[in-house]
Amino acid sequence: MKVAHRLFIAVVPAVLGVLLVAALAYWGQYAHAAPLIVVLTAAVAAVASLVITWHNTRYVALRIEQLAEKVHGRDATGDRRATTTASPDAASADELDAIESVVDRFAAAIVAADARRAQAEHSADARVREHAALLADLSDALTNAVTEVRLPLHILLENHFGDLNETQEEMLEAARAAAEVGTTALGRVGEIAALDGGTDVLRRDRVKLGDLLESLRPTLDAEAARAGAVVRLDVQPALPGVLGDRARLHEAIGLLLGDCVRRSPRGAEVAVSLEGAAGTLRLDVRHGAQTAPTVDWVLAQRILLAHGANVARGPQRLTVTIPAMQLVVTA
Repeated sequence: MKVAHRLFIAVVPAVLGVLLVAALAYWGQYAHAAPLIVVLTAAVAAVASLVITWHNTRYVALRIEQLAEKVHGRDATGDRRATTTASPDAASADELDAIESVVDRFAAAIVAADARRAQAEHSADARVREHAALLADLSDALTNAVTEVRLPLHILLENHFGDLNETQEEMLEAARAAAEVGTTALGRVGEIAALDGGTDVLRRDRVKLGDLLESLRPTLDAEAARAGAVVRLDVQPALPGVLGDRARLHEAIGLLLGDCVRRSPRGAEVAVSLEGAAGTLRLDVRHGAQTAPTVDWVLAQRILLAHGANVARGPQRLTVTIPAMQLVVTA
């Protein structure tokens, strides 16, 4: 039975009520057994009930029928199907059955999609760990190779086995400097791989970021002098500490700020501020550097992310938000 038929059957008691009130009005008035006001009130209530019930029933039946038509016109993926002539059995079927069938199919599709998404996330995590392991292995191999180059260069420069002219010495010194830079970069790539692979264990100490920034000031000033820039450091007093690895946080913030200073144009000002904000510490850096990522930037970001920080880098601005330690007061 269709839903519309069920709803219209529900109107029958209201119709019966109107008929009974009409009979009551006739025989009650004829025998003068019921007050006129009671009969009129019952008649108005019965008619109003009938009108309201009919209107609501018709509205609900129409909406369900429209929804059922849409359901019949779509398959489980939501694509339109070509309309066909319905059979008598289909025309008399309950629309709620069709709607329930589609809802069941959608529920099954959602479960399947969730399973596929979980599988994709698992596969992606496995690939990330695999790539991290490969990157770490490659970093170790290249570091060893560069070390093999650094050693003879160091020996040649420190122990003269023969006469070298000034140009040859400069070439060897440049080669050794390049090997040092390459070794440092490869070491940082290895650190990135260790963090991504979850093999790098961080300490959990109370760290004062303000003191950490102050300790970086001489290095930043030296970097700024070489780059022709100016560093302005502003630390809000009495800031809470953070929970983390002091050495790694020192490394990460030093790499971030050093990268911003080195890549800023000459004459630019690098403004660094540290302040508290709603249970967090916010390190804000305004600079004139380009935003392309470097090995230093990626390593610093990985270290900060491992400490639960949020790193946002935009045009000429860098913001690091890290949770602050909460002060626990005991009675």
